[in-house]
Amino acid sequence: MPRTFENSYFGGQAKITRTPAILGTHRFAGTLRSTIHATPTLSRQIAWAGASAAAHVIDSIEGDSLVKAQNVQMHFAWNSGFIGGIARSGGKTRIHGNRLRYAYVIPAGSQIEFILERSNFNLLSIEFGEQFLSRSCELEHAPHLEIIETWDYNQPLCWELANAIFKECMDEAPQGLLYSETAMTLLAMHVVRALSTHVTPLNMSARGALAPVLLRRACDYMMLRLGDDVSLHEVAAVTGLSAGHFSFAFKRSLGVTPYAWLRRQRIERAKALLRDPELSLPAIASIVGYANQSALGVAFKRETGQTPTDWRRRC
Repeated sequence: MPRTFENSYFGGQAKITRTPAILGTHRFAGTLRSTIHATPTLSRQIAWAGASAAAHVIDSIEGDSLVKAQNVQMHFAWNSGFIGGIARSGGKTRIHGNRLRYAYVIPAGSQIEFILERSNFNLLSIEFGEQFLSRSCELEHAPHLEIIETWDYNQPLCWELANAIFKECMDEAPQGLLYSETAMTLLAMHVVRALSTHVTPLNMSARGALAPVLLRRACDYMMLRLGDDVSLHEVAAVTGLSAGHFSFAFKRSLGVTPYAWLRRQRIERAKALLRDPELSLPAIASIVGYANQSALGVAFKRETGQTPTDWRRRC
């Protein structure tokens, strides 16, 4: 059964699934034809209303396919042995070559033909609906966003975000939706700022801090939902701001991201609970909003430099 999270901001739910389709296969939405045969060893997806991130460890893949993108797509591939093949779009042919990694961005409506030699690699496939892009960047009333098709994409920050999202997908979001959705929102903002025809620059860094009443409202809301897997858009919604604007303003106010602030509060609550010898570590993890004991341990050590067990022993 997939893990499901409430996501009231979009009127829907966020879900983790274990069998997402691989780009170019028959099950992938938008595939027009395919002879692709893929043998993944592991696949996981986090999907929100309006966006999704699917991670695959592919042991072997080969064949050809024609895909029409239904949404804006970003694909990041890490070579784990060999990558060979070509991609055709817009009358141009691009050779993959056996590179260590490569990434590309496809606008909605684009048709891409892939011809793959037998290859093995890790793949992160991200899809953004236009509504997710617009809401992340406060562009709900802007004209239609046109994204520029981009190949051999190598922006360092995007690769860092992709690595973080890939790991969260594979580990089934142990750090919670606020963490992975923040990374997705940053990617969405970058796509609009750097790869769209939108002419007004997005300059979030020039904006000020949150008004005290909005900051208090956001913090109170996160404390009230301390044990829940709250999403970034959900917290931003209580302030009336977009996810992107809220993230920048929150950090300008307190010097940390919303996710880092929430993690700190959860660990402080965990410290208090660790003083009760009757409470198990899995129970404490659940109370403070972590998927399991391991996720609590990672967050606890990052905040304190100690494991929960060591801290309990010394307190």
